[in-house]
Amino acid sequence: MLKFMFKASSLSWAMAVVLVLGLSGTTEAKSPPTVTKLVTLDPAVGELPESITTDDDGHVFFSLVNGQIRELLPNNSTVTIATVPVPAGGNMIGIKVGPDGLIYTTTASFSVTQPAAFVWRTDPDTGIVEKFATLDHNGFPNDMAFEDDGSFFVTDSFLGRLYHIDASGNATVAVSDPLLRGNPADQAFPTHDFGVNGIAWDQAEQNLYVSVTDFGRIVRIPFNCRGLGRPKVVAETPRLKGIDGIALDRNGTIYAAVNTQYLIATVDHRGSVSVYAQSALFDSPSAVAFGGTRRDKKTAYIANFAINSVLAGVTPHPAILSMPVPVPGADLH
Repeated sequence: MLKFMFKASSLSWAMAVVLVLGLSGTTEAKSPPTVTKLVTLDPAVGELPESITTDDDGHVFFSLVNGQIRELLPNNSTVTIATVPVPAGGNMIGIKVGPDGLIYTTTASFSVTQPAAFVWRTDPDTGIVEKFATLDHNGFPNDMAFEDDGSFFVTDSFLGRLYHIDASGNATVAVSDPLLRGNPADQAFPTHDFGVNGIAWDQAEQNLYVSVTDFGRIVRIPFNCRGLGRPKVVAETPRLKGIDGIALDRNGTIYAAVNTQYLIATVDHRGSVSVYAQSALFDSPSAVAFGGTRRDKKTAYIANFAINSVLAGVTPHPAILSMPVPVPGADLH
């Protein structure tokens, strides 16, 4: 009897301790990350940064809609690497560094009569730009994700598809699915419906994750030696409506630039959505990229696109921002 009472009282004590610790853990508020402005840009000359990317050598590159590829230097100044000859009526959109060390960018337009659906390749050492692939001009090529062999996937926000482009620039449709299409009945942007937008690999390169702007949706697409599998919804909520670029950390947490809601959200492996950062500095954040070196591996760089301010006719504040993150980004592919 005494033995039982001792065990029971010990159990009660242990449960009380666990309960207290557990409650204190759930009520402790996490400090919001400090968002820092690194670069102020000039919207009057088309300096609207749509996307941003990094590489393993510590470079940080971003794309401006006017066609300029800029590099962010360690002292937070910038230098123009090259200017892509964006066709009339077009804009430069996505940017990624390939395994070959070259910079790939996409261009697109809102009108088929002003064809601009191209992928461009730029040598950062020489500044030489070449047209690498031509896509369907009814579409809107947006973001990219590379394979180790130099081929890559491109999202098309108007056509709701992913292209696969081989190392020679030949494009095929890899996935076309209703889950990747926009919603003309309830657009996130006034200009056009937007479907699949941002794209990123997980750490093991076994899944591609994509964002679907109008629906506030994250979709996982499995990948193996036979190619891409069937898309599956990971999360869908009004809290993500207007989602743009995404990036994953090594634990599989998705960092999402929610463009129209002026915030950065996270989505965990269970599909749980949280607001990670809100800041008065945010003006249509459109892309997130993790630093690729020991110096900045726990830094996320953000393209502050400012497009909603432009469309609304209010003063835009395009910029390059940064914020700390607790876990480094997934390995760059």
